[in-house]
Amino acid sequence: MNDNSLKKTKVEGNLLSPLPVVLVGVQVKNKPNFLVIGYICPFDFGKYIFLSMYKKRYSNLGIHENMTFSVNIPTEDLLSKTDICGSKSGRDFDKSSLFNTFYGELQTAPMISECPVNIECKVTEILDYDPNEGIIGKVIKSYVDPQYLANDKLDWRRIHPLIWVTGGDFNYYQLGERIISKEVDND
Repeated sequence: MNDNSLKKTKVEGNLLSPLPVVLVGVQVKNKPNFLVIGYICPFDFGKYIFLSMYKKRYSNLGIHENMTFSVNIPTEDLLSKTDICGSKSGRDFDKSSLFNTFYGELQTAPMISECPVNIECKVTEILDYDPNEGIIGKVIKSYVDPQYLANDKLDWRRIHPLIWVTGGDFNYYQLGERIISKEVDND
């Protein structure tokens, strides 16, 4: 059916949002650094993570130095510290003291203890598309605080993640309510 009366308006930017805010952790010059990344995507059923980073970012030094990174999901109560990580460069501001950090198997991907979800990744590929780079990381291990699980599955409503609209007004939002409840068959 072709309806010529249907009117659409062209818009620019990423329309595949909102997305959860993530804090990417890297080790730069032997010190933890964290930055907000708005364009991140799991693929191959969560075995890999893709993120896009401006080449001139301070954290990019740590990606190339160690070939590792972490993905940390902050909660609403971490908004002010998350905002600092998204607005200040590690070149000018030491973000290592903002959070309690821990390390997993990789030893060079700092993770944030206060974040309920942490994922450590080993870089498998870096794509050059000037002025950015696409970073592909293989998920090595994921960590979740037990109180955010329901029946051994992550319950996003318990986490209260920050949601970021990267293709609209670039503001933070809260996760909404579940609109349908159904059993999932994992066979």
